[in-house]
Amino acid sequence: MKTPFTLSGSALMLCLTAVLSMSLTPCAFAKKNASQAKEVTQEELLTRDHFVTHASTLSANRNQPVGLFLREKVLSAKQNAKLPVVLFVHGATVPSMPDFDFNFQDYNWMAFLAQRGFRVYAMDLSGYGGSPRPLMDDPCNVAPSFQSLMVPRPLSAACSPKSGLEFNTIHDDWAEMDSVVDHLRRVNHIKRIHIVGWSAGGPRVGGYMSKHPEKIERAMLYAPSPTVAKDPSSSPSEGYPTSIQTRDDFELKRWDPDVRCVNQVQTGLRDALWTEIMKWDAVGSTWGPQGVGVMRGRVSSQFNWTPQMAQKVDTPTVVVVGEFDRLAERRTVFDQLSSKKKVFVGVQCASHFMLWEKQRHVLHETSLEWFQKGTVKGASKGVYNVDEQQRYQRVD
Repeated sequence: MKTPFTLSGSALMLCLTAVLSMSLTPCAFAKKNASQAKEVTQEELLTRDHFVTHASTLSANRNQPVGLFLREKVLSAKQNAKLPVVLFVHGATVPSMPDFDFNFQDYNWMAFLAQRGFRVYAMDLSGYGGSPRPLMDDPCNVAPSFQSLMVPRPLSAACSPKSGLEFNTIHDDWAEMDSVVDHLRRVNHIKRIHIVGWSAGGPRVGGYMSKHPEKIERAMLYAPSPTVAKDPSSSPSEGYPTSIQTRDDFELKRWDPDVRCVNQVQTGLRDALWTEIMKWDAVGSTWGPQGVGVMRGRVSSQFNWTPQMAQKVDTPTVVVVGEFDRLAERRTVFDQLSSKKKVFVGVQCASHFMLWEKQRHVLHETSLEWFQKGTVKGASKGVYNVDEQQRYQRVD
């Protein structure tokens, strides 16, 4: 497989525009003309964007070379040093940049770790952010139950789907992750990386570790989706490749029911967050309500991992879950892991969206100690409760 490439200046912007508009391949013209990374220095940090070449396993563009979007953050002064590597893997709806590289006050998780000596990356899987979105730009491929939200933008009336299959399966995600992980191991001259998976990123990261334990040093599963007994399908089911979510769906229906503490969500954050989400979905931003847009998501078939997969995970792993986020159910993931070094952290006054709430510092600090030392408050195993003042109490 060819070495992934890094884009610079206007070539990067042109390539991102093409990718966000459903380009299925890396931008060859940008690869030819780009000689070095676009470098953005902010608070002594260097940010570089890459496209990792991958032979697609999706039914929509099988065996075609595609460019998977990958962002890198590192201290400028250490850009050429050999550093430990952390890779972030997003969940089911929001792409990686609004999640982990969110430039709102001190919420930027990638910057937090990069400023403390890590080389930090975040990837977008196919169907998200800066990576290809085959079939998703056609509004007719949105599930019919959602099409009414797109009248009159962009549809004048409901239409029949052009595709009769759902977007992908988790096996496709594991294949894309493997291309990115191998790239990071190769370019950084290391055998193993650290990895973070949030929400649906839990099955992605957990299942991946069960298959490739030799490639992961330590892991963090943040609000991981629980295991399901049925083995995930390797072929997409009949259906539709695309779903959409309005801002009201995201905030009022999904988030607000679990905002139960004073100042849990800071004033002004949601406006900044939605703006960032729309920035990474140039097409979705033109659908639905004028000036608001919708967040597009892909529909995956039997997207899960199994208890047997979790039991194969012996990688040192910390699991962090907010108290308003089905904590007991997600705790089962921790119990199923076979890792001898594993820590569970339950966090008070936190929802599924803790990374955008006042308890975000628990995620930052826990990941830092875990990836530096393999411990939480000095312990490599155990269960902790974190209160609203971010005080850790061991409870086992």
